[in-house]
Amino acid sequence: MSLDEAFNRQAKGLSPRDRAFAWRLARTAMRYHGPLLHLMTEVLERGRSGVPPFVQAVLRLGLTDLLLLETPPHAAVSSTVNLLGTRATSRYRGMVNAVLRRADRERTDFIDKLRAQPVIPHWLAERWLSNWGEAALAAFDSLAREEAPVDLCLVDESARSAEALNGDEATALPTGQVRLNRGLTAFQDSPEGAAGDWWVQDFGAHLPIAALGDLRGKTAIDLCAAPGGKTLQLARAGAEVTAVDNSGPRLERLSENLARTGLRAAVKKIDVLKYSHKPMDLVVLDAPCSASGTFRKNPEAPWLRSPVTLLEHASLQARMLDHALGLVKPGGTLLYIVCSLEPEEGEAQVDDFLRRQPNVALEPFDAEAVSGLPDALTPAGTLRILPSYYAHNGGVDGFFAARFRVGSVPEQS
Repeated sequence: MSLDEAFNRQAKGLSPRDRAFAWRLARTAMRYHGPLLHLMTEVLERGRSGVPPFVQAVLRLGLTDLLLLETPPHAAVSSTVNLLGTRATSRYRGMVNAVLRRADRERTDFIDKLRAQPVIPHWLAERWLSNWGEAALAAFDSLAREEAPVDLCLVDESARSAEALNGDEATALPTGQVRLNRGLTAFQDSPEGAAGDWWVQDFGAHLPIAALGDLRGKTAIDLCAAPGGKTLQLARAGAEVTAVDNSGPRLERLSENLARTGLRAAVKKIDVLKYSHKPMDLVVLDAPCSASGTFRKNPEAPWLRSPVTLLEHASLQARMLDHALGLVKPGGTLLYIVCSLEPEEGEAQVDDFLRRQPNVALEPFDAEAVSGLPDALTPAGTLRILPSYYAHNGGVDGFFAARFRVGSVPEQS
């Protein structure tokens, strides 16, 4: 279960103000999960051994509140200790109180200890070091300590400058998007936000579809479409779009986004591998993956994975690619996208697909079409978007994308 889902279950009934604070507290604690565990092991008299998981979780929240959110000490300590009110946990109140009081007295030392520890799990950091190098890993770790920025797409591209959102409230991105300099909630409450002609989509997620250019007169299928960012992009570019996904709740969000923006697409709830349709000009497959490129938006994700489960979607990606091929017209385009930093889900998946399907050729992305993030274009013509490529301006999510030109297409079984 994602942090978002778990939080929504537990936060029912909170006032908007309390909900906002609780959300910030939970996400910050999750971002610093590894350093906080290391810190507790170091400062607890017997380490974390013998301390119940719930009490450890409470202490992590208290340390986060006190040291990272800089809540006044008396409020952070009392609110944390008050969480230990049951018969089973009350005997730990003194210990938690003592640790937090010490953390307040030795604040600088405690914060230095948190900053010294990597926030990315060691096994994953070693993998990314091998794949992307020391400088990229250092940038990943730095970015992972902060909330990801909020990027918006505007329905009316003629108004796609930062000035359209009151200048200092947003920054223009090379894709024509805008990056908010204020929170999303504040924007939604503004006249510009209330107008509804926008959707949230990360700069990195936006780039592969944007590189396709004008799609007027084209038919398109967006597979694994929800919550709909790429569907909205395709519709805005002029394509006649069918959005396919098997998640009812996520498709509801897609439909809400379509209604709010005034863009149009047909929406189909069905397993992608069971979906059939007459071949289209363009098929986009944003396949299920490790989502390792979205570690900032989903700080719990690296801790829910292991070396065994990281690549559990690889075989499904291959099956989906083969199935998607049958939905593309001869001469049409198949676009494969994953929000992953793992070569097995990107470059290796493409190599295997080309070996299996001799009627498909890799169609390189045009350098001019991705000029907003030039480092993302690989020598093979695919897109490998690393979070570090835009770190100086807040970073991006990590993605891989490959575009294929399809020749004669086998009939679907």
